[in-house]
Amino acid sequence: MAGPEVFLFGPEAPPFQEAVDYFLAKQIVPRHEFDAMAAEMRVKAFTAAHVFAADQLQAVYDACGQALQTGQTLADFRKATEGIFARPWHRETVFRTNVLSAYGRGHWEQAQATREARPYARYSAVMDGRTRPRHAALHGLVFPLDHPFWKTYWPPWDYNCRCAAITLNAEQVEKEGLTVRRELPPDLPPPGKFVSPAAGEWQPDLSKYADTLRNQLTHRLLEKSRIL
Repeated sequence: MAGPEVFLFGPEAPPFQEAVDYFLAKQIVPRHEFDAMAAEMRVKAFTAAHVFAADQLQAVYDACGQALQTGQTLADFRKATEGIFARPWHRETVFRTNVLSAYGRGHWEQAQATREARPYARYSAVMDGRTRPRHAALHGLVFPLDHPFWKTYWPPWDYNCRCAAITLNAEQVEKEGLTVRRELPPDLPPPGKFVSPAAGEWQPDLSKYADTLRNQLTHRLLEKSRIL
């Protein structure tokens, strides 16, 4: 399993299995059904705006899945979906949204799996000329991984979001002099219609983890069920 701070992408990297599993578990739905879903259900669904034919929607889904499984590029995706999208920028948005959301979910699952050792995360925006003010406003914020903040703002939480969340242990927080927040800042940017990949319940596939980690996760999930 890849480390919790690493996004694997490209043909030279092994498949990011958590991301692949998350994406392939999605159900294909038309856009009007997707828009009517609650946020916790949208993370389990796949659609593409302005793609109405079922076979074309299936082709877009298959191309995204292929990219995740084999590390294909945007150029490969363009070729696989030739003639489906009227606007080139829309095709790129669909690719980035679905592939990066799958990576974001995989990263989220890995972060939760190692939360006992690395209980915090720091929001990191790219902070270049393309960084939107809403994303720059979150740069450097540190919250515990179980804080509700991450259910909305775990990257990518917006279209074409390039941000990341970097997990931290207590020693790193102290060494870097970071402030772990418990209260939300009053000027948080509105999340909009995009759904963060951390939304919804986390259901780990326990068969993929080493014995020690699997036992810890099982114990944590049992404790959670007792509380609920």
